Amino acid sequence: MVLPFKNAGGVAMKISGSIRFFVAIFCCVSSSMANPTQAMNQKEMSALEFSDPAQKSPRSEEWQARPIRYDSWAQNADIAVTLDQHQYAALRETIQTFSMKSGLRVSVVEGTCGTSEAMLDKKQVDIAGFCCPPATTDRLPGVRFHTLGISALAILVHHGNPVQNLTVAELRAIFSGRITHWSQVSGVQERGGWDFPIRAVGRLHCKLRPGHWRTLLPDENAFSAQLVEVGTVPDMIASVAGNQGAIGYDVLWNRERFDRGGLVKVVRVDGVSPEDDQAVAEGRYPFYQVSNITSWDSPGTKNSAAASLVAYLGENAPVLKNNYRIVSSEWLRKNGWRFEGDELIGNNR
Repeated sequence: MVLPFKNAGGVAMKISGSIRFFVAIFCCVSSSMANPTQAMNQKEMSALEFSDPAQKSPRSEEWQARPIRYDSWAQNADIAVTLDQHQYAALRETIQTFSMKSGLRVSVVEGTCGTSEAMLDKKQVDIAGFCCPPATTDRLPGVRFHTLGISALAILVHHGNPVQNLTVAELRAIFSGRITHWSQVSGVQERGGWDFPIRAVGRLHCKLRPGHWRTLLPDENAFSAQLVEVGTVPDMIASVAGNQGAIGYDVLWNRERFDRGGLVKVVRVDGVSPEDDQAVAEGRYPFYQVSNITSWDSPGTKNSAAASLVAYLGENAPVLKNNYRIVSSEWLRKNGWRFEGDELIGNNR
């Protein structure tokens, strides 16, 4: 009788241990469900905001010896430039002023970061514009990056949404799918009557490059499987404007440009408005994208006229019209952001 008793006791002890294990798991899951804004772990939160300037994308000696050859749109120009959409609007008048003052002919074409990467690789332009920090694949031999400034990525919701402020933790929970209804958000709970399902909208552009939307979540796999992914800025604004439960993000200038009906509103993040340029410069607003332009410094690709335009744009970035919302590099330097030469390579945290 003693042996069965011992065996039974042993089994009982094992079952008790298993129960404690499953209770612990249940508590963790229950806690996470009860508090969907529970902080993500460090690996989930960490994102690559900048690439290493020392890392270069290798090219053959033949490629490196090749000169710049303009495409047909810039055949008669002294300087050929491609810029992303935001830069094209913000810098066009400044480039025209430079051209008139200097007597140099500048041809400018509007594109994307992908356009800039391709034209640099084909050696078709003197200056290329990016809305992101460069990826290692953008760091071609002889190419230098010059940061004009940064622009806040504003969090956008439908104009009827009562929410005025969201925390970083709430936003990460929303875009990762851990918060699914607006009634789960503290600022909405207090007002009541807004129990719409959340429709998170994302524009996951420039997936190879650091920064931009990665300041919200580190990579595309961290976003909810229910994310509504759009490919263009107008689609982002229209998606938020057309759904009462929608939430998205973009730079303020794009909201101003495409939200003609006033159907999209901007919310604060941790109490800070993206329209507060001082807060953006001080790093108190967490989400932003970086505006970079390039120049060539290798033999056969250097263009002194282009170098003078790059310098002119850098000098005039602090006085661009306010509606373009580019917080200049000059302002960032004063607030401790890290630069290597003219390129922004680190935040001030």
